[in-house]
Amino acid sequence: MSEFAQKPAAGQPFWRFLVSSLTSSVVDLAAFQLLCIPLQAWLGDALYILAATILARVLSSLVNYLLNYFLVFHSHAHHTRSASLYTTITVLKTLLSAVLVSAIVGLLPEAVPELAVKIPVDVLLFFFNYLLQKKFVY
Repeated sequence: MSEFAQKPAAGQPFWRFLVSSLTSSVVDLAAFQLLCIPLQAWLGDALYILAATILARVLSSLVNYLLNYFLVFHSHAHHTRSASLYTTITVLKTLLSAVLVSAIVGLLPEAVPELAVKIPVDVLLFFFNYLLQKKFVY
């Protein structure tokens, strides 16, 4: 077997990470949609969106963690350690996104929509997240 055929492509984990992230996003959106109707009936208009968002994010984060652990990084790290680090990074990334988007939106004219700021911020954080997970989590 040639040396080329034996070595995986250098960027392969990144592409698997991208697919894992997209899959988790689909799970997040689908779970949110499926949870809204029963939670609205149970919790009412005031809380159902918050509850559906949190439950969907927990489910999609679990899916993302497992996909990354087994398929993206082929990890052998202890789940206690890797899951704790994954959760910490995920929470910090979410908070950092909120802070950065809020700060940048505050500096720009009102006509600039929040989503126009959030997308590039989250894309930048996506790459940073990949590097952190690769180096510290798995």
